[in-house]
Amino acid sequence: PATAAVALAGRAAGSADWPEGWTLAIAEPVNTAKEWMVDHLYSGVPVVGGTADWASGYVTWVLDPLRGALQGLPWWSLLLIVAAAAWLIGTWGTALTAVLALAAIGVLGVWDPAMDTLSQVLAAVAVTLVLGFTTGIAAARSPRLERLLRPVLDICQTMPQFVYLIPVVALFGVGRAPAAAAAIVYALPAVVRITTQGLRGVDPAALESARSLGATRGQQLRQVQLPLARPALLLAVNQGVVLVLAVVIIGGLVGSGALGYDVVFGLAQGDLATGLVAGAAIVCLGLMLDRVTQPTARRPGKGA
Repeated sequence: PATAAVALAGRAAGSADWPEGWTLAIAEPVNTAKEWMVDHLYSGVPVVGGTADWASGYVTWVLDPLRGALQGLPWWSLLLIVAAAAWLIGTWGTALTAVLALAAIGVLGVWDPAMDTLSQVLAAVAVTLVLGFTTGIAAARSPRLERLLRPVLDICQTMPQFVYLIPVVALFGVGRAPAAAAAIVYALPAVVRITTQGLRGVDPAALESARSLGATRGQQLRQVQLPLARPALLLAVNQGVVLVLAVVIIGGLVGSGALGYDVVFGLAQGDLATGLVAGAAIVCLGLMLDRVTQPTARRPGKGA
């Protein structure tokens, strides 16, 4: 009936096209808001500084030192670090997969660009986890806050990745900082939701036992909820890493450089070799990060 009513209404209107009078132009108010943000937030903000200052400080004090450290480490030491991290959270098979994926990057001859990309991912993931865990804990303890956040998280999770590059470029300029900002915004909803669900899923009996023993809310969180929600928190870390990597790569469109730039360059210039090598390195980097952050249950008597 509803379909028939719509069809009759369309026929009565005399046109198959959407009526021009029923459209709402948002370009002008959006551009006005963007110009206001650029004029008032980009620079010259008292005390806190503008977004340009934040971007510059983030690159100077976080990204550059981290990139220098990763590129300065001997290749074999980084393989050992990855192997140890993957084994601690998984099995020998997990560690072997992570090491082989990282070694493949060196074989492909893109070690330095890959370390540049890795530095951007690690820095953005650190910010994402701090914000995501804090917000997720607050939402888990406040149903009202969770309801208020739900539509915002829905919007952030359904928007395409490329959309985030537009406002961050306006606020932070071009470079590695806007790519990191877009990655943080894109990955944050997943981390918040997984953290909230993990804490909400803690056995109520365990919390009741803690309360009966006189534990404060802070003690319940630190000594009961967080330990019991460890699998969910590790999943949040894993998803945060994967989602951040996805956006950091397309950050090559806004000047983040590294492997993302190689992919964009290969696509724009028709250079199949450059784009293919960078794409393969991205896959290997993603596989390594996934193995290092995804816990794997060990069989009895195995992996020890």
